[in-house]
Amino acid sequence: MPSDRWVALGFFQCRPTVKIFLYFRHLGLFANHLACGKFPPDALCRSTVTLMHRRPLLVALSLTLLAASPGACTGPASIPPPPPPAVEAPLFATDEEALEAATAAYAEFLAVSGQILRDGGSDPERLKPLVSDEVYESEAEGFRTFVMNGYSARGNATLESVALQQHNASNDGVSEIQIFACVSLEDVDVLDATGQSVVNPDRTSRLEYEALFISTRDEVLILERESVWDGGGICGQ
Repeated sequence: MPSDRWVALGFFQCRPTVKIFLYFRHLGLFANHLACGKFPPDALCRSTVTLMHRRPLLVALSLTLLAASPGACTGPASIPPPPPPAVEAPLFATDEEALEAATAAYAEFLAVSGQILRDGGSDPERLKPLVSDEVYESEAEGFRTFVMNGYSARGNATLESVALQQHNASNDGVSEIQIFACVSLEDVDVLDATGQSVVNPDRTSRLEYEALFISTRDEVLILERESVWDGGGICGQ
C-alpha cells in the first residue's frame, strides 16, 4: 500500500478517500459539491500538486466552507408576503351620522369657550380636550385679552345651522368631517371691569365658519381647524 506521502502527491489512481483529499485544491467547488451530495469527476483526482505541507490549512478552510455552503444548494429562503393591512370599519356609517356628530362637537366647543369668556378668560385649559393645539393657541390669545383688560362675557354664541362639506374615512378608522356652520352672536355681550359694554353696536350678528373635525383613536371628534368662511349662504338657509 503506498504511503500517505505518495498518495498526497497524486501518483496513484484515486481511491474514494484519496479522491476527496486531493480535491482540497478546489476548495470552493469541493465544498459546494459535498454539501449538495455530489462529488467531482474522477478526472479531477489526477492532480500532481503536492498538498502535504498545506494540509492543515486546507482542512481548516474546507470546514469553514462546508459550514457556510448549505445555502449554495438551494435558492434564497422564501419569505411569505406580509398580510394585507387591517381595514377598520369607519366611525360613521353614513354622512348623516358624521354630520350629527360634528354638529354636537361644534356645539360643545361653543359652550365651553363661551363659559371661559363668561369667567373672564380664566382656566382656558378646559378647552384643550376638544380642539387641536393650533385652535387652542388661537382661542387662548383671545382669553388672554379678556384677562388683561378685565373683560367678561354675557350670553353665549349659538349654533343656528350646519351643512356637511365632506366626510372621509381612512382604512385605519380615522374620520375627517368638514362642515359649514352659522353661529349667532345676538345674545353675546362683552363687558369691561366697570360693567360697560365694549361691543360695537354695528357688529355682525351672525358669522359663517368652516370647521374641520378629525376623530381620535378614542372615537372623539377634535376641532382641528376653524376659519371664517367667505363663501356665504349657510346663514341664509
